[in-house]
Amino acid sequence: MIKKLFLTVLVLAVFPLLYAQEGKFGFIDFNGTLRQMPEYIEAEQNLRNIQSDYHEEIERSKREFERQYIEFMLEQDHLSASIVAKRQKELQLLMDNNAQFRDDIQMELEARRVELLSPLKEKLLKAISDVCTGQGLDYVVDTGKGTYLFINPEKGVDISESVYKLLGIETKEEQLVEGENQVLINKDNDKTQDK
Repeated sequence: MIKKLFLTVLVLAVFPLLYAQEGKFGFIDFNGTLRQMPEYIEAEQNLRNIQSDYHEEIERSKREFERQYIEFMLEQDHLSASIVAKRQKELQLLMDNNAQFRDDIQMELEARRVELLSPLKEKLLKAISDVCTGQGLDYVVDTGKGTYLFINPEKGVDISESVYKLLGIETKEEQLVEGENQVLINKDNDKTQDK
C-alpha cells in the first residue's frame, strides 16, 4: 500500500515536470522559401516552355476541328444521311481525342512539375534540418500553410534568414546596386548609401 502511494506521489510530481519542458521550435514559410530558390525559377521557366509547346499543339488541333466542322456545316445539306452520320461521328471522335489530349497534357505537366520540384524540396528540407540541428531546435512550423494564427516570437525562432544563407539565396539585407552607388537595405527598409 505504501509503495502504491509512493509511486502515485512520484508520478504526480514528475508528470507536470515533463509537460513543463517545452521544445525549442523554429518557423519558416516552406513554399515561400522554395519560390526564392534560383533553381525554382529555372524549373518554372522550364515548365512554361513545355506548356507553351503543348499549347501550340492544342491550338492546331482546335483549328483543325473548327475547319472540319465548318466544312461539314457547309456541305451537310448536300450529303446523304449516312455520310452526315459518318461525319458527325468523325467530328465527335476528333473532339473527344482533343479533350483526352488536353487531360493527358495536364497529367504530364503535373508529373514534370513533381519531377522538377522534388529535388528542390529535398534540398530545402535538408537545409532546414541542418539549421535546426545547428540551432538546437526540436521542430519547425510551416507558417505558409496559414494554420497557425499566432507564434510567440520569444518561444520560436524564425529560421528563414539562416536557411536562405545556407541555400545561397539573397536575403533582405543583401546589397543592391543602384547606378554607381551601392545601397544596403535592412529589414526596416531604411537605406544606407555606400559610395
